[in-house]
Amino acid sequence: MDWIQFEFDYLLDLKRLTPHVLAIEAHKHAALTRVLPPQWRETSLEQGLAEATDEKHQLRLRNSANARAWVNERFAARTPPLTLADLMTMHRMVTDGATGDYVPGALRSLAVQVGCREVGGLHMGAPINWLPRLMGQYIAFITSDRLLALHPVIHALIAHFFLVTIHPFGDANGRVSRLLTAGILLQRGYNVHGGFYALSDYFYLNDIKYHSMQHRCWQSPPPFDLTAFVAFGMEGFVMELRSIGSFIKMKLNRIVDREALVAAHSATGPRRLRASARQALQ
Repeated sequence: MDWIQFEFDYLLDLKRLTPHVLAIEAHKHAALTRVLPPQWRETSLEQGLAEATDEKHQLRLRNSANARAWVNERFAARTPPLTLADLMTMHRMVTDGATGDYVPGALRSLAVQVGCREVGGLHMGAPINWLPRLMGQYIAFITSDRLLALHPVIHALIAHFFLVTIHPFGDANGRVSRLLTAGILLQRGYNVHGGFYALSDYFYLNDIKYHSMQHRCWQSPPPFDLTAFVAFGMEGFVMELRSIGSFIKMKLNRIVDREALVAAHSATGPRRLRASARQALQ
């Protein structure tokens, strides 16, 4: 990618994305519920620590739990817009106590290269001397009226894409981008309830495709055509909303069946007792 030509601009085929928007809205109730399947619930810190195989893993679990709790509070409804300080806080929290060639809560001071042949090649993060200016522009871009006018999931995906494109941190860019995505969805009405990181889960499960689509965007001349990448993310979001909706229906059906059994037992119970009494007297 040629950083000389870089700009915060993109192309979107909104007509192609409309079916995904309609599908998300049709299943939006699943993003607002507190009834979540086990695979979408945060594993408790105690259980995670018990299963962790080393101190590094334990530290990462603690940091992740603390950062997610902070995001849930910071990006509740009607909270102020995202700032650069918020991103720095996310990075500091997820890297606190870790070791590496970076400072927690600070922009990187070294060049970075990510990717591999399997996902379409290598990508160079933004030049280090450009980072302060680019990150200021990034915050203005993702909090702009242009992005706020988009559907929340599209907004979150575009913010995610441009953050990993810049790659502003020496480590944990993926973790920060996932926290950012969750914060945008939470602030814009898709309550993730501390454990619902649908976009991240889907990207993990489709890691090669996720990175390949990013590289295709980076290798094309600007402005980036993000239609395919955004459609991919929205498809995953719909899949997870549908799964949660199915889980809720299953839970509701079980409750209805249980209530029906209780009602039937209450209705037949006295008759059974009277029949037993008659038999005892005979």
